Parts: sequence; structure tokens; C-alpha cells
Amino acid sequence: MSNQLNPADQFTLMMDQEIRSSGMAGNNCGIVLELDGVIDEEDVQQKCQAFAKKFPRSVARLFQKGRHYYWKNSRQTPLPVFFYKPDALQSPDFDRHRKFLDIINTPVSPFDSAPVEIHVIIEAGQSFVMLRWFHPVCDAKGAELVLHHMFNPEKDLPDSGDLIIESMLKKWTFWEKIKYTWKAFSMIRSMEKHPSVLPLLSESADKKPGLRRIVLNREDSDKVMSLAIKNTGIAGISLYFVGCMMRAMEQAGNDNEGQAYCVPYAVNYRRSRALVPVFGNQISFIFTRAEKQLVQSRERLFPYLREQHKQTIKNRHDYAMLPLMQLASWLTLKRQGEIVRYTPDGRERSSFWFSYTGNMDPEPEQLAGLPVTNMYHLCQVASPPAMAVLVSKFQGKIVLSFNYIESQCDPDWIDSVVKIMTAELRGQ
Repeated sequence: MSNQLNPADQFTLMMDQEIRSSGMAGNNCGIVLELDGVIDEEDVQQKCQAFAKKFPRSVARLFQKGRHYYWKNSRQTPLPVFFYKPDALQSPDFDRHRKFLDIINTPVSPFDSAPVEIHVIIEAGQSFVMLRWFHPVCDAKGAELVLHHMFNPEKDLPDSGDLIIESMLKKWTFWEKIKYTWKAFSMIRSMEKHPSVLPLLSESADKKPGLRRIVLNREDSDKVMSLAIKNTGIAGISLYFVGCMMRAMEQAGNDNEGQAYCVPYAVNYRRSRALVPVFGNQISFIFTRAEKQLVQSRERLFPYLREQHKQTIKNRHDYAMLPLMQLASWLTLKRQGEIVRYTPDGRERSSFWFSYTGNMDPEPEQLAGLPVTNMYHLCQVASPPAMAVLVSKFQGKIVLSFNYIESQCDPDWIDSVVKIMTAELRGQ
């Protein structure tokens, strides 16, 4: 049984190509859950294998036929599960965050390895579970569903049905697709007016991923969400985080050339609390941009971003990328990357990558019988721009995950950006 990648899957596969070409391991992402207690290894193994039988896409293999890519199911292949016990290895200086970063930065062939893996670190009285997924198999919300179904199996749950984006593409006429494609090209070309500000120190052969993680308490998180709604509207919460990050980068100081902050961010089309389909990306993307002079003023920046978002929705630019992604599936991955990422003169359009996943839904109180105490996200990023900011909300607390390439971002500058960003979010 074979399944062709949908246009959003193809887009994330293009990102994999771009990340690999910049020296990283590919579009590998991770969601880490921290558990209070020692997990039962046999129970995890059994749940993972039962999940693989019910959802064979989790152990499928990617293959190429012509210009298109497909998933080929492999029911005989078990879902990979790995356990690490640093205490048994007598490693008192064991850095679990570094271990997870090294895992997602381990090169593997996308054609020979399963797209989903479970990695478990067991320490004294606590456990850490990471779902490592290859982004073309699902989006971040889909990864949350994988964890949900893996550890909370439900009977008679189908893994079928059209994705929302596939349904939209099917119902649009040829001329509607042409109209949307033209809108998408116009939106991308508008990014060429001003060169993007980049966080790079310099290009380096060492592409080791780094992580800074911040968890705001409930009181601060509530305040931040209130400020987000006040400044950018309930439909534009992502833009509040984007704007605060723009201001943090600007205030931390940046000697690199560039005139504006340009940020692509995902639009997720998954229905709220939709438990199927588990796999398949349901994302498009749009850009938001602001010139440096504008970024220096909160009073001017957020109304500008809000109006920009309003016009994006009014002109349906969020939908416009879908037929373009469908059309791009006939191009090579390299050519797709050139069109999306770079201006005609070869300049990177993006200042940093951004994702806001909101609340886990359904939110796990327990995993394998153990209370879940925290979570965070990991990803890899191309160079340039060498930085990604991932924002989520768990148990009422905002979690900020700053993923970057260590050799290309000064550690003192990163610390300054993180400090300023958290202050900006609080409105300080």
C-alpha cells in the first residue's frame, strides 16, 4: 500500500532538503514530556508496537517515483524505541537536553528509517519521553496526536479520511487555483523590498544545535495571553510572540546587514480536537514582515502587524499558498527551496523560523501511568537563518523553546535575546 505525500507534506520535505544542505541532519523534530516517576519499559514497548499495528504510517518508509514522493507501509517493521539510563552509565554530568538535541541531529536516511521514534531517558525518580518525528509524516499538532493515541489507545478509531487541505484543493476550480497561486507569488515577492536581518555570526562547518528553554508561570502566562489578545487580536496571537521576538533581536543588537525582520509562520488547518487523521500535515504558511525602524516602537509595531494579518486574511493569502505548494510538488526539492526561501539575488527571506502550537489538545495529565509535569519542543533549522522560536502552552504555562545553531549565534547574544523576549512578552 502506497500513499503520495500531500502538498503540505511535500513542503516540509523541501524543508528537510534545505536543512540537510546547510549541514544539519534534516527536518527532525521532537516533543519532550517530563514525567514524575520511573516509566515501565515493557509497557512502553507494548504500547508502541500496538500503535504501529494500528497506524502503519508510523513505521512506513519514504520512496520516490519520478518527481513525487510516497509512503510505503511496512507492517513487519517495529516502531523504534530507545531507552537511556545515565545513572547506570555512571554519568553524573549527563545533559538530557543535549542528548535529545544530538538524537534529532543524528543523520539518517529518510528512505531507510521509520518516520517516528520514541526515546526515553530514565533518571532517579523521573523519566523523559521524546517523540522524534520526521516532519513530512505529520505536523506538530499531529505529533501530539501520535503521543495521545500511543499511550491512550481508543478502539475502532479510523486512520483515514481527507485532510482539510486536500478537501479544499479538490473543491477549487482550475481558475481559482490560478488566482490563489498568483496571490501567493505576489506575497512572496513582496518580501524582496528589504533585505532580512539575520542572527548569524558567520558561516561555520560545525552545525551543533543549541537550546534555550523558558517556562513562564501561570500568572505571567495569563498576563502574556491577555497582552497578546489586546495587541494583535485573538486570531493573531502568534504575531504577538513574533513581534516580541523581532524587538528582542533588535534590542540585543545585530551587526549583520538587513533592513527588516521577515518571519514565515505556519497556518494549521487541523480542526479543533480532531482525533483523526493522525498523520499528514495540515499546514500552509504565510510571512509577516516589519522594517527595523518600525520594530523599535511597540506602539507602532503591533498595530502594523495586526493590520498586516487582517489584510492577509481578507485577501486569503493564508489559502493562497496551498495551490502553489501543490504546483511546486512537480519541481525538484532544491528548486522549491530556492523559490520559497530566497530572493532572486540569493538573499535569505527569513530572519528566523517561528511556530505557535498553543495548548496540547487533548492535554495529557498522565503518560504510561505517570504524571506529566512539563513539555517542550525541539527542531532543526537551516543556515541561514540559524534560529527557530517554538512557542507552546502546557498546563496553563507558556513554554518558549529557542532552537539555534550554536556556532552561528553568539551565546551572550542568545542570552540577551531570551531575557529581552520574556520582558517584552510581559509588556515591560
